[in-house]
Amino acid sequence: MSEVSAYREPVFTTNLGGLPISCSVYAEQVGIGSIHTGDSPQAVQAQYGSQKNISDEGGIRHYYDGMIFTFVDFSGEKKPVLADIRITKNMKVGNNATPAGVAVGMSENVLTQAYGMADEVYIEKHTAPKLSEAQNQKYDERLNRTVYIYNANECLSMHFIVRNGIITEIHIHLSD
Repeated sequence: MSEVSAYREPVFTTNLGGLPISCSVYAEQVGIGSIHTGDSPQAVQAQYGSQKNISDEGGIRHYYDGMIFTFVDFSGEKKPVLADIRITKNMKVGNNATPAGVAVGMSENVLTQAYGMADEVYIEKHTAPKLSEAQNQKYDERLNRTVYIYNANECLSMHFIVRNGIITEIHIHLSD
Protein backbone atom coordinates (compact mmCIF):
# COMPACT_ATOMS: atom_id res chain seq x y z
CA MET A 1 0.00 0.00 0.00
CA SER A 2 1.44 3.37 -0.97
CA GLU A 3 1.55 6.41 1.29
CA VAL A 4 -1.80 8.20 1.34
CA SER A 5 -2.58 6.99 -2.18
CA ALA A 6 -6.20 8.14 -2.34
CA TYR A 7 -5.93 11.27 -0.22
CA ARG A 8 -7.10 14.62 -1.50
CA GLU A 9 -7.24 17.98 0.22
CA PRO A 10 -10.68 18.06 1.91
CA VAL A 11 -13.48 19.97 0.25
CA PHE A 12 -16.18 21.29 2.56
CA THR A 13 -19.86 21.18 1.61
CA THR A 14 -23.18 20.07 3.11
CA ASN A 15 -24.81 16.68 2.94
CA LEU A 16 -28.35 16.11 1.68
CA GLY A 17 -29.66 16.94 5.16
CA GLY A 18 -27.91 20.32 5.10
CA LEU A 19 -25.24 19.35 7.66
CA PRO A 20 -21.64 20.43 7.02
CA ILE A 21 -19.32 17.63 5.86
CA SER A 22 -15.81 17.28 4.51
CA CYS A 23 -15.03 15.26 1.39
CA SER A 24 -11.52 13.83 1.26
CA VAL A 25 -11.57 11.08 -1.39
CA TYR A 26 -12.14 11.21 -5.12
CA ALA A 27 -15.21 9.54 -6.62
CA GLU A 28 -13.01 7.14 -8.61
CA GLN A 29 -11.54 5.90 -5.30
CA VAL A 30 -15.00 4.88 -4.07
CA GLY A 31 -15.54 1.42 -5.53
CA ILE A 32 -14.70 -2.25 -5.32
CA GLY A 33 -12.34 -3.57 -7.97
CA SER A 34 -13.33 -1.80 -11.17
CA ILE A 35 -16.97 -1.53 -10.04
CA HIS A 36 -18.35 1.87 -8.98
CA THR A 37 -21.74 3.29 -8.13
CA GLY A 38 -23.61 4.22 -11.28
CA ASP A 39 -22.50 1.01 -13.04
CA SER A 40 -25.03 -1.32 -14.67
CA PRO A 41 -25.98 -4.84 -13.54
CA GLN A 42 -24.16 -6.12 -16.63
CA ALA A 43 -20.88 -4.50 -15.51
CA VAL A 44 -21.12 -6.23 -12.12
CA GLN A 45 -21.88 -9.59 -13.76
CA ALA A 46 -18.93 -9.13 -16.13
CA GLN A 47 -16.57 -8.85 -13.14
CA TYR A 48 -18.18 -11.26 -10.67
CA GLY A 49 -20.19 -13.68 -12.80
CA SER A 50 -23.75 -14.75 -12.12
CA GLN A 51 -25.19 -13.76 -8.78
CA LYS A 52 -26.37 -16.37 -6.28
CA ASN A 53 -29.70 -14.68 -5.66
CA ILE A 54 -31.75 -11.65 -6.68
CA SER A 55 -34.39 -9.84 -4.66
CA ASP A 56 -36.49 -6.80 -5.51
CA GLU A 57 -37.19 -4.97 -2.27
CA GLY A 58 -36.16 -1.32 -2.13
CA GLY A 59 -34.08 -1.81 -5.28
CA ILE A 60 -32.83 -4.84 -7.15
CA ARG A 61 -30.29 -6.68 -5.00
CA HIS A 62 -27.75 -9.06 -6.48
CA TYR A 63 -26.28 -11.39 -3.85
CA TYR A 64 -22.85 -12.93 -4.21
CA ASP A 65 -20.87 -14.78 -1.56
CA GLY A 66 -20.05 -11.97 0.89
CA MET A 67 -21.22 -9.17 -1.41
CA ILE A 68 -24.50 -7.40 -2.05
CA PHE A 69 -24.95 -5.01 -4.97
CA THR A 70 -28.15 -2.92 -4.93
CA PHE A 71 -29.40 -1.32 -8.14
CA VAL A 72 -31.91 1.52 -8.19
CA ASP A 73 -33.79 3.06 -11.11
CA PHE A 74 -33.27 6.73 -10.22
CA SER A 75 -34.41 7.90 -13.69
CA GLY A 76 -37.67 5.93 -13.84
CA GLU A 77 -36.68 4.68 -17.30
CA LYS A 78 -36.10 1.05 -16.27
CA LYS A 79 -32.33 1.58 -16.33
CA PRO A 80 -31.15 0.57 -12.85
CA VAL A 81 -27.72 1.71 -11.72
CA LEU A 82 -25.57 0.51 -8.86
CA ALA A 83 -26.38 2.59 -5.77
CA ASP A 84 -25.10 0.46 -2.89
CA ILE A 85 -22.26 -2.02 -2.39
CA ARG A 86 -21.69 -4.12 0.74
CA ILE A 87 -18.69 -6.36 1.15
CA THR A 88 -18.70 -8.53 4.28
CA LYS A 89 -15.86 -10.95 3.66
CA ASN A 90 -12.75 -11.30 1.61
CA MET A 91 -13.63 -13.63 -1.26
CA LYS A 92 -11.47 -15.27 -3.85
CA VAL A 93 -13.85 -14.37 -6.70
CA GLY A 94 -13.01 -11.14 -8.50
CA ASN A 95 -11.32 -8.14 -6.97
CA ASN A 96 -12.98 -7.21 -3.70
CA ALA A 97 -10.63 -4.41 -2.60
CA THR A 98 -11.09 -0.69 -3.08
CA PRO A 99 -9.00 0.96 -5.82
CA ALA A 100 -6.52 1.95 -3.03
CA GLY A 101 -6.17 -1.75 -2.09
CA VAL A 102 -8.22 -1.79 1.14
CA ALA A 103 -10.18 -5.01 1.75
CA VAL A 104 -12.19 -6.76 4.44
CA GLY A 105 -9.87 -8.55 6.86
CA MET A 106 -7.20 -5.84 6.91
CA SER A 107 -6.17 -3.84 9.96
CA GLU A 108 -7.94 -0.52 10.48
CA ASN A 109 -4.50 1.14 10.33
CA VAL A 110 -4.51 0.84 6.53
CA LEU A 111 -7.37 3.34 6.33
CA THR A 112 -5.24 6.29 7.40
CA GLN A 113 -2.39 5.12 5.18
CA ALA A 114 -4.68 4.87 2.15
CA TYR A 115 -7.10 7.76 2.66
CA GLY A 116 -5.76 10.02 5.41
CA MET A 117 -7.96 11.07 8.31
CA ALA A 118 -11.59 9.99 7.97
CA ASP A 119 -14.28 12.61 7.28
CA GLU A 120 -16.36 11.13 10.09
CA VAL A 121 -15.83 8.48 12.75
CA TYR A 122 -18.35 7.11 15.17
CA ILE A 123 -18.23 4.33 17.73
CA GLU A 124 -21.14 2.08 18.62
CA LYS A 125 -20.71 0.59 22.07
CA HIS A 126 -23.31 -1.83 23.32
CA THR A 127 -23.77 -2.54 27.02
CA ALA A 128 -26.38 -4.24 29.13
CA PRO A 129 -26.30 -2.27 32.40
CA LYS A 130 -27.81 -5.08 34.48
CA LEU A 131 -25.19 -7.62 33.41
CA SER A 132 -21.79 -7.99 35.02
CA GLU A 133 -18.66 -6.48 33.49
CA ALA A 134 -17.54 -9.96 32.42
CA GLN A 135 -20.86 -10.61 30.69
CA ASN A 136 -20.66 -7.23 28.95
CA GLN A 137 -17.27 -8.23 27.50
CA LYS A 138 -19.19 -10.47 25.10
CA TYR A 139 -20.90 -7.34 23.75
CA ASP A 140 -17.48 -5.76 23.18
CA GLU A 141 -16.34 -8.67 21.06
CA ARG A 142 -19.53 -9.18 19.06
CA LEU A 143 -21.39 -5.89 18.83
CA ASN A 144 -19.09 -2.92 19.39
CA ARG A 145 -17.82 -1.34 16.22
CA THR A 146 -16.11 1.73 14.87
CA VAL A 147 -17.28 3.23 11.57
CA TYR A 148 -14.91 5.31 9.43
CA ILE A 149 -16.62 7.38 6.72
CA TYR A 150 -14.90 8.92 3.72
CA ASN A 151 -16.99 11.21 1.51
CA ALA A 152 -16.40 11.88 -2.17
CA ASN A 153 -19.26 14.39 -2.33
CA GLU A 154 -22.61 15.07 -0.69
CA CYS A 155 -24.13 11.97 -2.33
CA LEU A 156 -21.28 9.43 -2.39
CA SER A 157 -19.59 7.90 0.66
CA MET A 158 -17.51 4.91 1.65
CA HIS A 159 -17.90 3.37 5.12
CA PHE A 160 -15.47 0.96 6.75
CA ILE A 161 -16.89 -1.00 9.69
CA VAL A 162 -14.21 -2.14 12.13
CA ARG A 163 -14.46 -4.65 14.97
CA ASN A 164 -11.50 -5.44 17.23
CA GLY A 165 -9.15 -3.47 14.94
CA ILE A 166 -10.09 -5.41 11.77
CA ILE A 167 -12.17 -4.17 8.83
CA THR A 168 -15.25 -6.42 8.80
CA GLU A 169 -17.37 -4.63 6.20
CA ILE A 170 -17.06 -2.09 3.43
CA HIS A 171 -20.20 -0.18 2.53
CA ILE A 172 -20.35 2.20 -0.44
CA HIS A 173 -23.48 4.27 -0.92
CA LEU A 174 -24.79 6.65 -3.57
CA SER A 175 -27.80 8.80 -2.69
CA ASP A 176 -30.05 10.42 -5.24
